[in-house]
Amino acid sequence: MTNQALSLSIADRVAVITLDRPPVNAISMALLLELERTLHQLDADAAVRVLVITGAGDKTFSAGADFQEFASDSVRDFLQKGAAVFTLVEQSRKPVIAAINGGAYGGGFELALACHLRFMADSARLASTEVRLGITPGWGSTQRLPRLIGRTRALQYLLTGDSMNAQDAAISGLVNQVTTSAELLTITLEFARRLARGAPLAMAAILDSVARGLDSTTAEGLRIEAAHALAVGESDDALTGIMSLAQGKQPEFRGS
Repeated sequence: MTNQALSLSIADRVAVITLDRPPVNAISMALLLELERTLHQLDADAAVRVLVITGAGDKTFSAGADFQEFASDSVRDFLQKGAAVFTLVEQSRKPVIAAINGGAYGGGFELALACHLRFMADSARLASTEVRLGITPGWGSTQRLPRLIGRTRALQYLLTGDSMNAQDAAISGLVNQVTTSAELLTITLEFARRLARGAPLAMAAILDSVARGLDSTTAEGLRIEAAHALAVGESDDALTGIMSLAQGKQPEFRGS
């Protein structure tokens, strides 16, 4: 399936969304709207259990916002739509993995930060470049980056606009794995297929518990976890998992 601003392929319960706006996969309003529609479509598709977001080509994940949009009368709508769509990525009930195949700058970096997991090519670089243009991030990096790597290190990158290489990203805990450009999508998809064999209800509950728990007190987070544990524990998938363990078989989870 091919659209104007991105392409979508689905196999083995894994959907791969590829940002496809050459030469640098800049994020336009059209791309945001297409990504929003695609996320809603995949959320409703029970056959899809994991999402991967990457960029077309081998040089750039996304260079960030298309600044032609800032010359229009709808810049406020553009900023608000980007923030809303990236929040939709972050709040997905299905794991979303960024396969960072090349440079991820500005809004492209913010999209990667909104994903739950990040796999990165060893030649790629990350940067919050807005400050160098005299503007501030508007799609989440001032909130997500400190939560991921800590306030002090995050401020260093946010205030300078300096780029981060793959080694530094791995050391900081920002990315899950670094690999060669040639192997990036293969390794990411292997991991995605592993997740796709897991229990959908349990993974959705874990994603929600972690996200909401981080924004609340420990006591409230434990309350959220307990509620999910009770609900998921009464599901058919929980029974399947327990019976499969007793029988020494691999469970086949159905998401119910």
